[in-house]
Amino acid sequence: MQTTDYLIIGAGIIGLTVARELQRREPGAQVTIIDKEPTPGQHTSGRNSGVLHSGIYYTADSLKARFTRDGNTAWQTFCEQRSLPLDRCGKLIVARNEEEHARLVTLEERGAANGVAVQRLDEAETRAIEPRARTIGHALFVPSTATVDPKSLINAQQADFTAAGGTLLCAHPYRGNHGNNVVQAGSERIQAGTIINCAGLHADRAAHDFGFGQRYTLLPFKGLYRYADPDTEAPRTHIYPVPDLRHPFLGVHFTRTVWA
Repeated sequence: MQTTDYLIIGAGIIGLTVARELQRREPGAQVTIIDKEPTPGQHTSGRNSGVLHSGIYYTADSLKARFTRDGNTAWQTFCEQRSLPLDRCGKLIVARNEEEHARLVTLEERGAANGVAVQRLDEAETRAIEPRARTIGHALFVPSTATVDPKSLINAQQADFTAAGGTLLCAHPYRGNHGNNVVQAGSERIQAGTIINCAGLHADRAAHDFGFGQRYTLLPFKGLYRYADPDTEAPRTHIYPVPDLRHPFLGVHFTRTVWA
């Protein structure tokens, strides 16, 4: 049976970044990551638009707002240091009718409270940023919103993790908890000093095995992407509608992607 100081379930972007932080804090610790796929980041982490949001959608007293704002800055710095793809294109949030102006004001106030720069634009200023964008009355522009290539981030984090002595066990799916901090990973058993659950959409099942979150179940939603024709001129910035803040969805939007 293998042993390790830290065992992380899941080699997505969360699992890899947690592993790197553990290595920074405890350089001598043994850190092991298990994942069911043959390579890291094969699910949500590697299959998203790569947009680095700014943190204006959430109330400033929430962890989501702070983590989004600080994560935006940290990932942009990481990309700069590693010469990874980074597009600081910003984001337009446009109004479809005058009734949405109140929600635009709320987003503007949340941005200010969370230390995120937000610019109010009129219709002409909006078109100056993106000629194809239309808004009623005014729009918001968030300069700090950017785009990265998720797979480049995952590959860089994986390289750093293994270079620092970490153990990455791909094709080792989490199979269950055997007690005494022993986890079944594929056909192997691993005993860990600490087990960290970063299992993505299966995190609820893993948590239940250890007696946590029994009342909670993850309810995932799948987003669909339609790519523009290669000869279509890309928008100069992300374009989003004003969201209904009662729901965790941002509506149909246009995004700029980057390619490694």
